[in-house]
Amino acid sequence: MPPHTHATPATGTPAAPPRPAAPRPAPGKAGPRPEEANGLRVLTYLRLHWLMIVFCGALIGGGGAFAAWELLASKFESYALFQVQSVPPTVANANSPNQARTDFVTYLKTTSALIKSEFVLNAALRDIKDLPTIKAQKDPIKFLDEELLVSWQDGSEVIRVTFKSHEPADAKKIVDAVQAAFMKEVVQKDVQEKRLFVAQIEEAMTDMKKQLERFAAPRPKADGVRPASGTDVPNLLPNNAAQPPAQLPPLAPQGGVVPVVPVAPVPLDPSKVDPRALMGKVESLRGELERLPLNINDNKRRLAVLQQKMDGIKDAPVPQGALDAADKDQDVITQILHAQAARNKYEFHARAGETHAPGVVALKQAWDAHEARLRDLRKEKAAALDGNRRVAEAQKLAAEMEEVIRTLQRHQEQFDVVKALLGRAETQLAALPPPGDKIVTIGGREVAGYTPENSQTESTDSIYRRLVMQYYTTQMELNSPTRVRVLQQGSSPTQKDMKKQVLGTVAAALMGFGLMALGAVGFETVSKRVSSLADVKAATPLPVVGVVPCRPEEAGGRDASKRTAATEALDRLRAHVSQAWLARGATTVAVTSPIGEEGKAFTAFGLASSLAQSGYKTLLVDFDLRDPQLHTFAGVPNAAGVCEHLRGEIDLATGVQHLPSGLHFLPAGKWSDEARRAATGEQLQNLVERFRAPYDCVVIHGHALLTAAESVEVARRCEVVLVCALYRETTSPLLKRAAERVATMEIPYSGVVYVGATAQEALC
Repeated sequence: MPPHTHATPATGTPAAPPRPAAPRPAPGKAGPRPEEANGLRVLTYLRLHWLMIVFCGALIGGGGAFAAWELLASKFESYALFQVQSVPPTVANANSPNQARTDFVTYLKTTSALIKSEFVLNAALRDIKDLPTIKAQKDPIKFLDEELLVSWQDGSEVIRVTFKSHEPADAKKIVDAVQAAFMKEVVQKDVQEKRLFVAQIEEAMTDMKKQLERFAAPRPKADGVRPASGTDVPNLLPNNAAQPPAQLPPLAPQGGVVPVVPVAPVPLDPSKVDPRALMGKVESLRGELERLPLNINDNKRRLAVLQQKMDGIKDAPVPQGALDAADKDQDVITQILHAQAARNKYEFHARAGETHAPGVVALKQAWDAHEARLRDLRKEKAAALDGNRRVAEAQKLAAEMEEVIRTLQRHQEQFDVVKALLGRAETQLAALPPPGDKIVTIGGREVAGYTPENSQTESTDSIYRRLVMQYYTTQMELNSPTRVRVLQQGSSPTQKDMKKQVLGTVAAALMGFGLMALGAVGFETVSKRVSSLADVKAATPLPVVGVVPCRPEEAGGRDASKRTAATEALDRLRAHVSQAWLARGATTVAVTSPIGEEGKAFTAFGLASSLAQSGYKTLLVDFDLRDPQLHTFAGVPNAAGVCEHLRGEIDLATGVQHLPSGLHFLPAGKWSDEARRAATGEQLQNLVERFRAPYDCVVIHGHALLTAAESVEVARRCEVVLVCALYRETTSPLLKRAAERVATMEIPYSGVVYVGATAQEALC
């Protein structure tokens, strides 16, 4: 049953019920935690804009993926192979195979450096200068040096020359050009130099042969004796085939050892010794004998200096940095605490009694013991911390001292050997036979029995033999394969490293969707539009008293389910208003919103209609004088109403219209400045009192709360204020400001109506 109005005894006019006192605000419920609210809000934003994110993200991601695929395109790779034999392939190699293998790493590195050397790259550029890849470079030499990759594996004889380019044909041509330039500029030039060296040896052999023939010509002697047959010219030239080859010593049996046959020392034949060479040898040995003592003394002084440095490292004091670091050690800190405790204990007892008392003396001794232990512990820890540095420096000095000692020992051994050789050479020089028919002066002294012709022939013959040996050795090297040979020319270019290109393309495609998602979240974060019931509860301390599960235009649409849901939501709002507020004496309900177009007209008309249908004598007043909208919901024209009544043109009963639903409706009328000036103060208070007098409930549709002054005037004179918030139209900051303004007006009852919620949110 609707409440009955009461009449005054004098006039019989229904008296307005007393305005209820403003209740104490109930403590607000704790909202969701910030991190949970933020996470749910982000998901809500993504759900709202998923179609735009998918469509625009597909466009941006597709463009980014295409650009990434083109810009990160994997290069085509071509490679060539060289084989560098670990042992030089020549039968004339007299070196040890193990030594050749030891030098192989150095030779391999040298070959790799020569492949990328400037003169090889310059030679290669002569053939590839017209390629597009080379033309596009400002410095082709630097480009080839950076992009050309020369690599090998440990223990392998293969060198790999690799080049990558976006142009497959250019990659192969560049690799082939570098390979050909290296073979021409390095390998073939080495062969040409050896051939030139062979020609020089042939010329020297020819000259030496003529000298030997001249020296070996028969010379008559006084006693008619010819020179010995041992001085004849040996037949060693390649074109002399008359003399049979010398017999080589037999090879040792497989797995056996050649027996060593002791050879008796050959007696010195003075006639075959060149005294000039012997004297030169004596002078050279004397010079060495004078130089070596200087080197020995110099190394001794250097060794003494190193020993002084070693002693300095050993005796150097502990640096302050190590002492500071030692103070941070746990043991030192513990000992410091013990020393401080002993000191405090001693000072306490010393102040309390005599300093010479046995107990105090014992405490002083304990303190001194702790201090001594602290000093020793600091030194020990600092020495341990500084020990690694000293050991490293000592190891460097020790290595240098070992090298000096080895050099000193080597010079001492050389000194002993030179001294022995000098004595032997002087003995040989003194052992020359006495003069016969000829005396020769050599080095300022006379040597008898010496024949210069025989000695000169022997020396020239030995030189000639070495030339012949070197000639044949070099010929064998020329006839042997080169140590570096082409194993494979440039391979067919293949495209590799597709993983980087694919990952970049996928990342660019996903980045398009990510950018759109970030843009949508950023836009929603800045605009802060209400997107859920949780946003409404988080933005205002006012209770949510009504939740309408559709927008105003959907409530009057063709979808019957949404119309029914809107009607049920408005009926629940009416039930809350009637039971919670009207039953307590409230009669005037103001419906407003932070700004316009936020569902306040829809809410006001629906609430008033539901109240009227439930038996309440209800008046709906359109007090949005600037932008009236209720007449469109009621289906009547905006005839004379509130504005005309404020101007005194009509009375209240004349302007009220009776709708078929039983609702009494007072339209806004025609707006004017005179009506605006009248809608304030006592005149507005009297108007609201006249609204209340004949009705059980008055629903006033007011202006937006934050845009018009009249809205605050009207709301202050009502017992109930409902603030409407529309889905995706109302912003959280404005809703919060509207709620704060309602709170400052000390209105007895207030709440928020959320319009446009989901069906699940409407169930709360």
